[in-house]
Amino acid sequence: MLALRVFQVSKCYRLYDRPVDRLLEFLVRKPRHRPFWALKDISFEVMAGETVGIIGDNGAGKSTLLKILAGTLSPTTGEVERKGRVAALLELGAGFHPEFTGRQNIYLNAALLGLEEKEIKAREEEIIAFAELEDFIDQPVKTYSSGMYVRLAFAIAVQVDPDILIVDEALSVGDQRFQKKSIDRILAFRDQGKTILFCSHSMYHVTHLCQRAFWLEQGRIKLAGEAKQVVQAYEDWSRERLKNKSPAAKASKESLSQPYQLRIHGARERRIKLFEPLEVEFSYLGPPEAREFSLGFAWIRNDEVTVFATSSHYQGLLFPGPSGEARLIFPSLPLLSGSYRLVVILADETGNLVLATDTLKITVEKEAHLFGISFFEHRWEIPS
Repeated sequence: MLALRVFQVSKCYRLYDRPVDRLLEFLVRKPRHRPFWALKDISFEVMAGETVGIIGDNGAGKSTLLKILAGTLSPTTGEVERKGRVAALLELGAGFHPEFTGRQNIYLNAALLGLEEKEIKAREEEIIAFAELEDFIDQPVKTYSSGMYVRLAFAIAVQVDPDILIVDEALSVGDQRFQKKSIDRILAFRDQGKTILFCSHSMYHVTHLCQRAFWLEQGRIKLAGEAKQVVQAYEDWSRERLKNKSPAAKASKESLSQPYQLRIHGARERRIKLFEPLEVEFSYLGPPEAREFSLGFAWIRNDEVTVFATSSHYQGLLFPGPSGEARLIFPSLPLLSGSYRLVVILADETGNLVLATDTLKITVEKEAHLFGISFFEHRWEIPS
């Protein structure tokens, strides 16, 4: 069954160079603005029960699209059809009255989402408990931190039991424990057959939560399809663009080597045995304005098979900029014999853009009668 249909939706904003130009345009009846098309001819359909990711750079049109889908913004052209109740978690605290208490804002927001007062009252305590605001629920929300805002907003959105849930990057504001709690609730919604549109800069969450994804670029759908494939294409494009960034700004190779550096300390080649621990110390450097980085690593066999790769970003861990030192610790390596490269990676705070790398050559010594890439714990038993 169709849950959402978007047909040839476009959105144009009027840009004025000076505030007075808006008044002059009204008085003289002549255009004094520049049109800016945030969205251009967007069409797609979402089936009931699908979880769809929306990805793209800042300014690509993601938030504009989600506001139109939620019904808080009207398209310039085109139409949107929705089936069922829609709840949207868009801009942080949108719809909250700053002078009202958290409890009063529960009733205000839930009513805007279509609940009657008796329904809100029945769910009030669940909302407060999920938001973990028992001690602050009767305080004005203007005194709340950004984390408290997002916890309350998310708790209200999920407790109204919508048919379509729209989430726009809001989960990045809460702490890691609440993010896990929220992701679990989204997974539960998905298992219940709800329709979810999920916009995030976390490619990990998009890949693992969504069946399909749309990549927006300059207001158009650049690519649509299976989530893993779309995310992979977007990440490849982002890295390539960074490497070739700004041809006018002094061409390619030097642009990366100058502002961002990463250097592994000590020997460049090491020999280890199965289950031996390994520690790698390294330093990183960015431009003075750099505030935070994520660090990652990849184990790559000599035939270019990636054995394992991850990033600190996915664990909610960022490293302070513009420079610093770090240690990567492997308590016990289960790698079997062979030649490997350990690639240490310096990335931006989103974990998407690789800024610099350094490589350590690793040789794992041969163990008799063991074959393959990795050792698996195992035991043999004879049934009695």
